[in-house]
Amino acid sequence: MNSTTPIPEVHVMVAAAKQFVADEIHFSALVGPITNCEWWCRVSNANSHIHRLAVEWRQLVDRVWNEYGQHDNPLTVEKLRMQIKADLGEAL
Repeated sequence: MNSTTPIPEVHVMVAAAKQFVADEIHFSALVGPITNCEWWCRVSNANSHIHRLAVEWRQLVDRVWNEYGQHDNPLTVEKLRMQIKADLGEAL
């Protein structure tokens, strides 16, 4: 597989992100699609920009979750929503 081969996990991640931006799903519902996309991008030599986006979104979601207080700079759900909306841009 090369960097131009479509990866279904990207579409699933973007669909979940759109639902999150529309306030249709909880931020925790992003974890699975983002993690799957990140993994598939890594193992399939997918587009590096998509891989970086998945990594960034996973880190942002973790800052919102901050279950163990591991982040000194936690993120609010609204800021996560704004960032993902900005990243999606015209895809909305």
